Amino acid sequence: MEVAQDKNLTAEVPFLKISAWTLLKVGLTSNYGQSMGLLIAFFYTVIYEGRQVLDAFKINKDEIQSTVTGMLTIVTVFILIACLLVVLLLINLIRTFYKYFELEISQHKNTLLLSSGLIAKKNTIISPDKVQITKYSQNYFQEKMNMLNMSLRQAHFGQSKKGHEMQGNTLEIPGCNPTERDELLKMILGEAQLHGKTFIPDWRFLNLPIFFKLVLPVSIFLIIAFNVPEIKPYIGIAIAYLAIGILMIYISYKRHRLAVNQDFIIKKSGIWDISNEIVKPDKIQAITTFQFPWHKGVDVGHLSLHTAAGQIHFKYGNYTEIKLLVNYWLYQVESRNENWM
Repeated sequence: MEVAQDKNLTAEVPFLKISAWTLLKVGLTSNYGQSMGLLIAFFYTVIYEGRQVLDAFKINKDEIQSTVTGMLTIVTVFILIACLLVVLLLINLIRTFYKYFELEISQHKNTLLLSSGLIAKKNTIISPDKVQITKYSQNYFQEKMNMLNMSLRQAHFGQSKKGHEMQGNTLEIPGCNPTERDELLKMILGEAQLHGKTFIPDWRFLNLPIFFKLVLPVSIFLIIAFNVPEIKPYIGIAIAYLAIGILMIYISYKRHRLAVNQDFIIKKSGIWDISNEIVKPDKIQAITTFQFPWHKGVDVGHLSLHTAAGQIHFKYGNYTEIKLLVNYWLYQVESRNENWM
């Protein structure tokens, strides 16, 4: 719930403040994907408009293409890559400072007040009861800098939403240190030390991604490359893609975990950014289990937890254990009779 600045709110000392130095570190170590998307959109617009100009003035495209091709050398390619990286970091920094400048969180009775913004200050009231999924994530650089990013996913109403559509219901808190994270977890969940029995996926987690994302496309490329001499020099790139892809999928498999205790469900996942999504059983609105016919003999299945703020998936787990967990959560929801918000 977004509100304008309210003079009637009792002035409280913020327990969390994100400094400009912390925002600088956040901008340099996170949200590369979103910034890359903006950069691609920018270059696509420039290329499209450039073609329109060439068509309008009837300029010979072949001459321009031959000129650009003649200018491209290994040195210029590395310079262009370096420039793109610099532009990417600058976009990331600008986005971070614009959105999270002077971010503060203070507690007002049973709610949290979050305020931030560079040009226009935006105040948001957060009710802990309405937070459905609490998430914190951290990558290698952030771990060395002793900071992490948090997000609070609140309930939405209407049709089910996925991906970017959920961003309007997500409040992001970047640059927290572990102590601040624990304090936020206590306010929202009631405790900060979240541990439980850990469930791991079966090794078959690796099969489909490796085949459809790596083996199949690389095989098609190799067949074409051996029949088209112009493509043959790029075989090394395909082999590198295969090796890097296998490594990334394996890392994803090793970090795909589900931890369960009496009060919480914690889903861990990620390749570079390692995220932990936390949900209480009473926030679950529906549970879906699924098993491929060819996995019945090996007792492997999948789990989806549906909440008012999105879904949490656990793939290729032991199906017998999954069914036991489902029965346990259904018993908790029915016996506790707690509101989901």
